[in-house]
Amino acid sequence: MKTALFVARFQPLHKGHLHVMKSLLKKYNLVIVIGSINKKDKKNPFSFILRKNMIDASLRDYKGKYRIIGIKDVHDDKKWVGSIGKKAKFDFVVSGNEWVKRCFPGKETRKPKMLYSKKYNGTKIRKLIREGKKWQNLVPEECVEIIEKEIRKTQK
Repeated sequence: MKTALFVARFQPLHKGHLHVMKSLLKKYNLVIVIGSINKKDKKNPFSFILRKNMIDASLRDYKGKYRIIGIKDVHDDKKWVGSIGKKAKFDFVVSGNEWVKRCFPGKETRKPKMLYSKKYNGTKIRKLIREGKKWQNLVPEECVEIIEKEIRKTQK
């Protein structure tokens, strides 16, 4: 069975990400790359472990068909790709991000079938969370409690 590589920051994991991953898992094994694991700021509020927990909780029915790796931002495309290559073997890359596609010359890249990309958008979700507005319907139900617990922890 072929293996797909799916790269995202998952800040947070949302229903659009989950739709792509479940679609891929119907046909392929999956390597999920959580990017920017060395960043902690307004754009990257959730830790690697928290994001990994969100994914594991949401994909519990697919145990054994996927694995998760974390990758640091290194501001050098070749080093970044090399760090992924050291951790995972894969047949093709799935990404709608032009930069990610350019980072893998010679590798087949496929555009994911996104689910309402304007609705399911990490930037929008983070803004809703900061403003105390309704965001819970935009993430998998398994993630709501994980995120709410983290929000309470950071507000102390």
